[in-house]
Amino acid sequence: MPTDHNDAASGTELVSCPTARTRQLAELSEDMIMEILLRLPARTLVSLRSVCKSWRNLISSPDFTRNHLRSSCLRDPSLTPLRIVCYNSWPFSSTGVRYDGIGVVSLQSIMDNPSEATKVDYFRGQHNYRIVGSCHGLLCFFDDHDNQNTHGILWNPCTGFTFQSPQLSGGTFPSGFGYDHLSDSYKLFGIIRKKGPSGVEYSTRIYTFGSTSSWRRIDDSPFGLLGIRTSSHFCMAENGVFFGSSRACTINWIVNHHVVLYFDLGKETYAHFTLPDTDSSDYLLILCKKLCVLRNCLSVCYGYLRTQHSIVWQMKEYGDAQSWTKLAMISFRGLVSPLQPFYLSETDVLLAVFSSFKIVLCNLNAGSLDFPVIDEEKNHYLSQSVGPWMAYIYRESLVSPNGLQSNSSKMLLRFFKPKPTVS
Repeated sequence: MPTDHNDAASGTELVSCPTARTRQLAELSEDMIMEILLRLPARTLVSLRSVCKSWRNLISSPDFTRNHLRSSCLRDPSLTPLRIVCYNSWPFSSTGVRYDGIGVVSLQSIMDNPSEATKVDYFRGQHNYRIVGSCHGLLCFFDDHDNQNTHGILWNPCTGFTFQSPQLSGGTFPSGFGYDHLSDSYKLFGIIRKKGPSGVEYSTRIYTFGSTSSWRRIDDSPFGLLGIRTSSHFCMAENGVFFGSSRACTINWIVNHHVVLYFDLGKETYAHFTLPDTDSSDYLLILCKKLCVLRNCLSVCYGYLRTQHSIVWQMKEYGDAQSWTKLAMISFRGLVSPLQPFYLSETDVLLAVFSSFKIVLCNLNAGSLDFPVIDEEKNHYLSQSVGPWMAYIYRESLVSPNGLQSNSSKMLLRFFKPKPTVS
């Protein structure tokens, strides 16, 4: 696990726990202390790393990090609470400089108190970061501001861990990020597009985050698998959706409106399956098809223009096209755009996003819609999107890839919290 640069930056001095002042703690075994710490939220544990060196080493160890994440998934989700992160960009009117906005809100606050204004943790910068995906509390970005050169950035908003990969020549489209359970590693996927002697050239690259990380090229291509002759006949979502289980960890894209293409992160191979059948007469009236993961099931949402409703499907057995099951039909009449589902609670309340950071709660049992209140001052920046607008759910955690040291603070230095508005 990496040494956290934030402790040094804050001026916190780590010291050995004095025996006289920690007599009661000293009477506890190391196993007991670990059990106590494993029951605390991730954000609390980040602060407790500064108590003493022994706690710092314990909380930062890979075994503790894995056990804490596993405990939150199996026993107590409040240890690693879910948050929604969204990104957009817009030009500054007087200079034409492009600004980025990243906003983070608590999912629990939205679900529990939709009528109370939910606080937005907001960051603003002057670069073109594109969120690729999220996994285990890690957010992955591509920094491709000039579309000629790019590098990947890994960020854990809870711990402050950041890592920047070496630069790669070319732009990325499509891309994806996820966890490979076979090698216990995190991988960044990108199909690289750049100009060559004979025109635009494509190649697939993989970056495995770790102590000996480097970009690798793989020869396998998805074009031939789907019977596509050229990339011009290849309509594919920009960012893939990560799906993880004990059997497979994959990145998934909708291709040419009717097929899900997936990349197996362990085997590093492609395969595909079909989407649910739809009425062919409505094909041109479908506004969009969006993949997501709801209750550990790969899901897809169709938005229909003529009837202004969305249909959400769940794949009960991953990879089995016969297991697509209709979950809900939701009207988006008056909402300007169709829904993008993100989360389904145990009480069948579906959280979805539409337009620019507009959140809606759909009670699937009661058939009602609720519009949570978001801090308007901060949401003002997030809703002014004129460029790419993306939102993801991530889980607060202590995770950072094994053997990886924070090597860059560029992202955190470029993003800052705006000064409060003086009325």
